[in-house]
Amino acid sequence: MGAPTPGLADREVQVWQTDLQPPAERLRELAATLTADERDRAARFRFSEHRERFIAGRGLLRDLLGRILDRPAAALRFIQGPHGKPMLAGEDAAAGLGFNLSHSGDRALYAVARRAVGVDLEVLERTVTYADVAKRVCTPREWVVFQTLPTERAREAFFTCWTRKEAIAKALGAGLASGLRTLEVCFREDAGPDGRTCWRDGEGREWSVLNLPLGSDWSGALAAAGADWRWRGWRWTDGG
Repeated sequence: MGAPTPGLADREVQVWQTDLQPPAERLRELAATLTADERDRAARFRFSEHRERFIAGRGLLRDLLGRILDRPAAALRFIQGPHGKPMLAGEDAAAGLGFNLSHSGDRALYAVARRAVGVDLEVLERTVTYADVAKRVCTPREWVVFQTLPTERAREAFFTCWTRKEAIAKALGAGLASGLRTLEVCFREDAGPDGRTCWRDGEGREWSVLNLPLGSDWSGALAAAGADWRWRGWRWTDGG
């Protein structure tokens, strides 16, 4: 599908995957939708490639939300929540949209829903001492299971688990005060047909998380409040 269109069902989570290397003319169009503060943030990047990725990532977020709300991208305003998570402000806050962005390499993943949502994206070619990291973020049971995996499966399994936990932390907004190592969401035998795992936070609220089919070179996960949502995903070929 080329680009988003207005509308978002109550139980729907939309996931959009796109590149962060638009043509120069399109990058200028996206930059024009940013606020002065956002342009100042972009200018502080030392390297042009990082600056351009920020402009593209933020501009495309504005474009996506603007299309869903049927509003001009430049008219949207954001505020930071109590723990720094961006939220829509002003008249658009009443729409009740939750959104999240993750980028890795030159690709970005966006999630939008009428509930709290978090998404994480990782390129598998990224250099990570995954066994060491897994030991720090896995629960004791997860770590035992991870150590039994064949060597050829361990790297993919690590990113599958890691993206789940990162997506959850981003959905919660405040992160996990108790730490990722207390979150039992990987290698579960009770996962649903789509791999979905459910859990309740410290306040008794239900959440669920699943991995996304993004291709052999990528790993990603989506987390959202509740367990009644369905997700739909598209490759966003941004043509303006």
